[in-house]
Amino acid sequence: MRAVIIDDDELNSELIANYCEKFTDHVEVVGIAENVQEGITVMLKEKPDLLFLDIELHDEKGFDILEAINQPDLMVIVVSAHEKYALRALKGMVIDFLTKPLSIKEFVLAIDKCNDVYDKRNKAIEADRTNMVKLAVPCKDLIYFVLMDEILHIQSSGSYTIIKTTKGEKFMCSKLLKEIESKLPSALFMRVHHSHIVNTREISRLDRSRAVTLYLSNNASVPVSSAHKNKVLERLLK
Repeated sequence: MRAVIIDDDELNSELIANYCEKFTDHVEVVGIAENVQEGITVMLKEKPDLLFLDIELHDEKGFDILEAINQPDLMVIVVSAHEKYALRALKGMVIDFLTKPLSIKEFVLAIDKCNDVYDKRNKAIEADRTNMVKLAVPCKDLIYFVLMDEILHIQSSGSYTIIKTTKGEKFMCSKLLKEIESKLPSALFMRVHHSHIVNTREISRLDRSRAVTLYLSNNASVPVSSAHKNKVLERLLK
């Protein structure tokens, strides 16, 4: 599992990283931050499986990071000296709540819980991939068969449709966007514009500064039209 540590106490961050190295053989620390803004930046960049999160970060709250990112599958272990936050933490996506000073025994038990969640999730994903219907993509004389969950972004281009995948592939399909859309599972895909459909699992962030814009896992931006804005926000922010 890839992990990020967000804590304003440098010594505690080093301790957690040390525990990950000494007491687990499958947790890799890929980023460390000490405040909310740094935390949001590293989370969007690394998209870890696991987050060790302190709640009081200087004069800010660690929960603000969870509200700013869109990673519903994220596993969170709260590490805090303030037990008053435990109830709120355990009502959300938090797997466990550890109090400072950190106990090795409690740390290992928390990691074991994460392992259980991680293993079950991977088995479910693998089962989904095994059963996932492939999309037939006609391109001139060839027809490509692309796994649905590998499709990143679909864009209308005149009488053609451009299909981009998570592998960096790009297909110019001789079908209209509405024909492609009718074959897509609505649980995985969402039309966000009259010319754009995205894989919701590949959305990394949402910008509401002016016109609503989505950013995908390859950092490509996709506009959200005013006609689809409310539907998109309701689905992503519910």
